[in-house]
Amino acid sequence: MRGENFYRNFFRLMNEHFVDIKFLAVISNVESALTRFANSRIHQNVFERKNNVSVLATKDNKVTIATSNDLTTSGLRSIKEKLQGMLESSTPLDYQFKLPEPTIGYPLDNVTEDAKNFSPEMRASIFDKILHACGEDIQAFGYVSDNVTENSVISSNGMFIYHAYSSFSFNFVAVKDSASGYVSSSAKNIADLDVEKKAQRAVEFAKMSGESIEIEPGLYTVILGPEAVADLFFYFSYVCTNGYMHELKMSPSTRFLGQKIGPDDLNVYDDPFHPVQIPFAYDLCGKKREKTPVIENGIFKNVFYSHGAALRFGKNPTGHTISLEDMDFAMPVNLVVEGGNSSLEDMIAQTKEGIYINRFHYMNVVDPYEAMFTGMTRDGTFLIENGQLTRAVKNMRFNVKFFEFTQNIEAISKQIESTSGEYFPAVAPFMKVRNFNFTSKTA
Repeated sequence: MRGENFYRNFFRLMNEHFVDIKFLAVISNVESALTRFANSRIHQNVFERKNNVSVLATKDNKVTIATSNDLTTSGLRSIKEKLQGMLESSTPLDYQFKLPEPTIGYPLDNVTEDAKNFSPEMRASIFDKILHACGEDIQAFGYVSDNVTENSVISSNGMFIYHAYSSFSFNFVAVKDSASGYVSSSAKNIADLDVEKKAQRAVEFAKMSGESIEIEPGLYTVILGPEAVADLFFYFSYVCTNGYMHELKMSPSTRFLGQKIGPDDLNVYDDPFHPVQIPFAYDLCGKKREKTPVIENGIFKNVFYSHGAALRFGKNPTGHTISLEDMDFAMPVNLVVEGGNSSLEDMIAQTKEGIYINRFHYMNVVDPYEAMFTGMTRDGTFLIENGQLTRAVKNMRFNVKFFEFTQNIEAISKQIESTSGEYFPAVAPFMKVRNFNFTSKTA
C-alpha cells in the first residue's frame, strides 16, 4: 500500500501541474496475488502491482480523458499535453457539463488484518482444504486470490477522497471423469469465504453427476443455487437499472419501475457495506455510495444515475459512475439479493417434480427491452423427484423473461452466500421458481 499521504501529495502535484485545466482524476493502486491449481496441484503463484491514473479534463464544455500508469511528474506533464491536444479537437457536449461537487468524507481504510498478513503459504492452506474435500477420486481446478486496492478521487475544484479496501476470492471446479461441480466466493474476510462447506458441495455434485439423463425442453419448476440467482439478477441490473436508458425510454424500467414484480420477500439492494460484500464506498466521481433498494418487498424501486446522465437529465447522481470513459452508464456493483423465509431443505422436500440448477454459463441478453436472457446449465443439474435430488440431468439451454421469472418465484431461502461473479461479486440465496423455460438440449 502507498498510504493516504502519497495520494495527498499527488493531489498537490496535480493542482500544480494542471493549474489552467479543470480536471477530475482517479488514481488507483491494486496489489493482487493469485494461486492457481489444476489436476489437484498448484501450478502458478503470481503477484502483481498495478498503478493507474485516469484524468478527465474539461474546457468550453468539451470533455476528454487520458489514462497512464506513469505517476511521476514527467508522466503528469505527458498526460496534460495529451489532454490539451485532445481538447482542441474535441466537440462540445450536447448538455452542460460540470465537475462533481466535492465530497466531504474521512479517508476510509477497510483493509482487513487478514489481508495485511496474507501470504502464498496461506493461499496454499486454502487449497489444502479444497484438496482434503476432494479425496482420492476428484480432481481440483481453480484459484485462490487476495487483493488490496487503493482508490483516490481528486479534482481541480477541491475533491479529495481516499479509500483502501481488501478482498479475497476463490473458485473451485471439482471434476470426476466427465462430471463436475462448481462453487465460488468473494468476501472481505477469509472466514466468510466458507471454503470447507462450499468445497464439499462441489465434490458432492461432481460425484452425483456421473450418469446423466436427457429430459425434454419445456416449462419446469426449478430450484436455483446462489450462483444462478446472482447471474440472473446481475443481468437484470445491467439491462434494467441504468437511468440513462430509462430516460431515453429504451429500458424495461419504463414499464416496470414502481410496479410489483415479485413476492413480498423479494428484496434486492445495492449495498457496499453488507457484511460479506466488498466495500466500494465511493464511485469514480467521488460520490459516496449508500445502501439503496433496487427491488423492495417485490416492488422495482430505483434506477441509477451516473454523473453524466444526472447532468444530462436534471437528476441527482446516485453514486453509480463506474467509468469515466462512459459517463452515461450506471449499474449497482454491490448487488445483494436478500434471504427470504424458507430453508433449502424445505424447498427441495416440498418439490414433487423439478430440477435443481447449481449455476449457469454463457449467459447473454436476447432482447434487452423485454429483459430476456439466455444461457445454459452447468456443473450440477439434477432431477428433483418426490422431494429429493436424484438423477443428474444433461445440460439444457434456457430462455427467460426476467419479469415473468420474478412473478413465478415460489420461495426464497433464508440462507445466503457470496459468489465471485463474472464482473462483480454478489450475495444471493437459493430460489424456487415455477415455469422456468428450457428451450433446447445441449450436446
